[in-house]
Amino acid sequence: RDAHAGFEAKLKGKSFDAVIDTQAYRKEDMESAEAAFLGTVGRYLMISTGSVYLEGKVDFFNRCPYNESDVDWRSLEYNYPQGQDPYAVGKRHCEKWLLDNSQMPYTIIRIPAVMGWDDPTGRMWWWVQRALDGGRVVIPAESRGAFRTLYSADAAVNFIRILDAPNTVKQTYYIAMPEIITMERWANLVWRAAGHQCQISYVPSEVIRRREPLKSYSPPLSRPVSNIHDLSKAEQAFGIESTPVEQWVRTTVDWYRENRPSESSVGYAAREDEVALAAQWEEGLGKLSADF
Repeated sequence: RDAHAGFEAKLKGKSFDAVIDTQAYRKEDMESAEAAFLGTVGRYLMISTGSVYLEGKVDFFNRCPYNESDVDWRSLEYNYPQGQDPYAVGKRHCEKWLLDNSQMPYTIIRIPAVMGWDDPTGRMWWWVQRALDGGRVVIPAESRGAFRTLYSADAAVNFIRILDAPNTVKQTYYIAMPEIITMERWANLVWRAAGHQCQISYVPSEVIRRREPLKSYSPPLSRPVSNIHDLSKAEQAFGIESTPVEQWVRTTVDWYRENRPSESSVGYAAREDEVALAAQWEEGLGKLSADF
């Protein structure tokens, strides 16, 4: 995707009803897409990310829910500030370039972490593998913020809905499932789909990190503050279509049960340490409660 000369040579002059670009990460990718598709594409969808709101761009403590207009890239510079996530920075650059320069009929779509079966990021397998063994799950006590995610099949359906809506040209939308999920509900959904009762131990991050095998322990989707995006702009423009979360979680767990990945999820080699820590923490809490 970043071999721009070859990309343009292969695609320029060819006609497309639509292009869905999930691989644009830098403004140079936008310049190349414009050169390749201008005048020959019915619609260009640039798939962005909810990460553009992070790193102080939105005050999640005081903006809940927040919306698409809570960020403004007019004064954004095309640089990569030290300490900021290059992925999020690059997506901001992509959005800014389109907004400032593009003559294509484009739409920017921001999405949260996409979950579902055959997830190439391994985030879903992290949860499912632990749910299938039925053991306790450790959640950092400081990371219980609520969130929305998005089922992979629903992402595809809603991309098509955007393409079918003429009023979405040169607009920016955030799409996600309507349900607001807590870590408790999420874990319980996955464990129940796996046929087990979920038991959660909330352990301070400082305590977790004292165990060498768990120094980098970080359950996917966990966050210290709630991150809730208002969906009304997308709902009014084209109507978000969504599978009930209980249904797609069960579908996903069933898929992993039948198509178990050859490699374990991140950190699963230390699963015994996770379960042992949970047991020790619960025992310690029990003693503290009895003696208090």
